[in-house]
Amino acid sequence: MKRLPVENLGFVEIGGVGEMIYRAVRFPEYIPDYDNDGEIIKPIFTGGHAPQSGTDTSLTGQELLVSLCNLYGKLNNPDSTVSITDAVWDWCKSNIHPYEIDSLYEMLRSEKFAHITYRDLIQNDATFSIKRFLKDLCDLGTVFELYFSLRRVKYYGEIDYARNLYYEGKLCDSLSYLERYRQYEDDEEYMAHILENYDDHILQVIDMFPDFRMRLKLDKKAGKVMYGADIQSVFDICWYTFSRMIADVAPPVDPDLRYEESQGSILSCLACGKYFVRHSSRQLYCDSWDCQAERNRRNRRASYARKKAAQVENRE
Repeated sequence: MKRLPVENLGFVEIGGVGEMIYRAVRFPEYIPDYDNDGEIIKPIFTGGHAPQSGTDTSLTGQELLVSLCNLYGKLNNPDSTVSITDAVWDWCKSNIHPYEIDSLYEMLRSEKFAHITYRDLIQNDATFSIKRFLKDLCDLGTVFELYFSLRRVKYYGEIDYARNLYYEGKLCDSLSYLERYRQYEDDEEYMAHILENYDDHILQVIDMFPDFRMRLKLDKKAGKVMYGADIQSVFDICWYTFSRMIADVAPPVDPDLRYEESQGSILSCLACGKYFVRHSSRQLYCDSWDCQAERNRRNRRASYARKKAAQVENRE
């Protein structure tokens, strides 16, 4: 999939073809703390161990969306025993800083030793509350779950995601829009009623999207003033990416074939169930070692079954 390195997001980049690459700010370490609003996470850095800023060509909006939705799934699991603070902390260190991206980027790039000159200001602006992060995570995760479930029903005839959509999570309850169909025990009838109201449900998804903020911005590389998107958090990036998925969505070329979508589609791993960005037109499993091992086991079993079936057919 083509990637577009952009300093600012304008109308063309938001709705156009390709996957955007975004500004990124990374801090070497974080520490938990408390203020009047509850638990917070504060970045720490030194003159010799400085935060990094730049346009990250290895990180796309899709990959951020997948990563955050998987984090939501892990933390919101009713049986989860994962430390929420540690999980958020680890996510920030493994990905990018989640908030005030544009302003921190501009500050860090303003001069060579900006992290020393503006140390207190950078640390203060980059500190964020766990409560805020979890609210943003739940807002994104619940809507994506609903959209993903609807998509699996319409394009693949899979109803398990829809039937299991509603649950009482550890952080928040999932959306209950599809509970009205629980009365239909027959799978075909269940699917037919969802498809009958599919457009209404997509409108429900759209209505839960936040408003996108646009403002005049200076593109220093191009030397032009443009009307662009205001990116202040990873959640802004994910909502923009999510909106492109809905706007550009199209059914498979052959509706009888499974997973026949363009490379870069977001799928659910057949082994672990986590979301992943597919980089090959035949990829059905995420890249984790365990899931790739399971893929190999299933392929071997399927190959053996085909050989046995061929032997039986030949004897007949």
